[in-house]
Amino acid sequence: MRDWLYQLTGKAWIALVFGIGILGWAAYAQFKASSDTHGTAVEDLVAKSGTIFSGSEVTETTKRRRGGTSTRRYFVLDAKLADGNTEKWRVDYAVGRSKLEPLIDEAVEVRVDPSDNNLVYEVTLKGKPVVSLADVQKIMEVKDKAAASSATDKGTLIVGALALLLGIGGLLVRRKIRDGYLAEQAGAVQTPAIGEKV
Repeated sequence: MRDWLYQLTGKAWIALVFGIGILGWAAYAQFKASSDTHGTAVEDLVAKSGTIFSGSEVTETTKRRRGGTSTRRYFVLDAKLADGNTEKWRVDYAVGRSKLEPLIDEAVEVRVDPSDNNLVYEVTLKGKPVVSLADVQKIMEVKDKAAASSATDKGTLIVGALALLLGIGGLLVRRKIRDGYLAEQAGAVQTPAIGEKV
């Protein structure tokens, strides 16, 4: 029984890492939701201008490893830049089709995040904002709060805390069993009698 328990507690570090991971994810999601900036920082956005010649709505469905699917929807604006190159600008689905349809065949100025597939944060048409930076940041804030809500629900926190406690407990039990083995081995070693040659 003791050997079996020793083997079982050898895997306690997995529960410990799992618990730390879940609780760390929850803490990060909560931190991100409570931060002052949501999405990319304004100074990291790149200003571009071009004429939008088409647009489309994209629905991506991905399968998860353990069953279920995840669906993500967004708009893609195809733009021709001043140098003749074309680019695709991605717009969050929450912005709405009604704001984007009037932009077809119009020259616009945008601020995009090149590190996030050219996600559009601001669109200006003839000097007037069509999609404002504040609106997109508000959309990002709502998404961050939704992610924090799912990461910090009671079930997730309980699973993380239980895994952490099981991991710590398992490592402590394993150490106690190992110390018992070492004590038995030390007691079993024959000490020579005085005058006896070893």
